[in-house]
Order: sequence, then C-alpha cells, then structure tokens
Amino acid sequence: MKLTNQDVIAAMDPDFAQMAIKVGQHAWGLPQLTMREKAFVFVAADLCVPSLGFPLQTHVQMARTQGVSMAALREAVRHLAPYVGYPTAAEAMMALTQIEAAQPSTTDAPAPPGDAPAPAALPQSVVAPIRELDEDFGEFFADQFAERWGRSELNIRERALATIATDVLQGTLDESLRLHVDLALSHGAGEEQVRAVVLQVAEFGITKALAAYRALNEVFAAHGG
Repeated sequence: MKLTNQDVIAAMDPDFAQMAIKVGQHAWGLPQLTMREKAFVFVAADLCVPSLGFPLQTHVQMARTQGVSMAALREAVRHLAPYVGYPTAAEAMMALTQIEAAQPSTTDAPAPPGDAPAPAALPQSVVAPIRELDEDFGEFFADQFAERWGRSELNIRERALATIATDVLQGTLDESLRLHVDLALSHGAGEEQVRAVVLQVAEFGITKALAAYRALNEVFAAHGG
C-alpha cells in the first residue's frame, strides 16, 4: 500500500521515511478496522497530539482516497471537540478547509449503515457521580454527550472507537475509557476492534499504548471477556 505523501517524507529524510512508511502501512493495513474507522482514529490522534499540519493533511488525504467524505471528517472533528478541546478542534476545522480547497475532488463512498440518528443520553450510573462532583459541570458534561452521540455522518461504533483513541493518548484510562469501550461493544465492535485502535495509535506514543493495553485488560475482565 502506497501512502499519501510518502515521497515527500522520503525527500526529507530517507532513513526516517523508511521507518515512518512501515509504521503507516501497518496502521492503515490493520484488518480489524474499516478504512473509515482508521481515518477517524487518525483524526482523533492528530487532534490529541496535536498534529494539525502535515500529519493531519496526510491522514485526511489518505482517507479521501479511500472514499471517506469531507463531511464525515468534519463531523469527526465536531464529535471530538469536547474531548480534545474546542480551540484545537477549531484549528483542525481551519486545516480541513485549507485541505479541501487544495485537494482535487474525489468520489466519496457512501456511509455504512449504522445507528440511525437519535437522541443520546448518558446512563444515570455515569451522570450521577459527575454531578456529585459538581452539579453544573455534570449538566455540561451530559449536554456535550447528548449533542454529539446522536448526530448523523458517523455511527456510534465509529464515534466510540475514535474517542477510545483520545482516551489512549490523553491517558483517560478510568471511567472515560470504560464508557467508550462499553459504547463500542454495545454497537457492533468486538474486543479485537478496540485493541486494534490502541495498536493503530501506538505510533503516537508507544508507552501510552502500553498503559492503555493494561487498562483494557481490566475493562475486558469486568465484561467477562
């Protein structure tokens, strides 16, 4: 698989390019995830680091060659805004606008069937402890969740896998990771897909991925997996 911009990377530093291309081909070639899912996971990782220049451009261009629409990529940024921060999401939106203006149009593949848009709400078992910490923040947290998870363009499985990537790279390996894994598993993903997300983003921080795998083992043990 030839990656977008791999010739540009090779021109910068051939030795680094050999390493980077190998890692990129490994990530984009993971069989457990769809190309759309891998695209959204990469966008999540870029926003977490943040890498809103050449890396985001490369991942977006690669996603578009696989039929992922700009509308879906923009929706991924909207979804991730509360997790990575609205300022970072705003910069990513600016970058997407520039990429779209510079990149020739491509044929977008239709979105896969998934969860129909519907109102989404956090379970009370999640909301109640947050509201005990601070009532106003609990309300804000619940509202942000409800505004994101019931939107179209991405289904809940895609949203959950992308936010698992943010948990890995931001080290939110507690109730946040458990919630997103629960959402992924309850909307068609399996343990192998969740683990593949961690493997995909390992290039953004190998020690963060190691910690995430340890946390995942505890989550899956609690699920009886």
